[in-house]
Amino acid sequence: IVFEALDQCRISAAGLIVTLLTSQEYENHRFVTDLFACSGEILSAFLQHPTSQHQFSRNLISVAESMYLQEFQCLTSEDSGWHFKASCTSTKQLEDFSLREMALKMEVSAPKWWSLLGTLL
Repeated sequence: IVFEALDQCRISAAGLIVTLLTSQEYENHRFVTDLFACSGEILSAFLQHPTSQHQFSRNLISVAESMYLQEFQCLTSEDSGWHFKASCTSTKQLEDFSLREMALKMEVSAPKWWSLLGTLL
């Protein structure tokens, strides 16, 4: 019955899911809540599906790379406050520098990237 309803409305399963996840009107809908609650199981099912696992893996890696790159770009931008010129840096600035404080700020500014870094180390 569900497939027939989707066909009659000319909506694909993917279209339904994308609409549910991107439309504000469905933000608190029980289907959206269920999708998020089961997202790990859904991702595992995609990874185990024999005809799509390689394509899905590539897509998943691409999404993760973009997410990490975005956080890393924010950390390395001049607006982040981490840039300095050695020729203009005072002794006081060097003495006041704290690697621990920098690490804490990086963890807050880029939590996903920080988590990946912790996993890799």
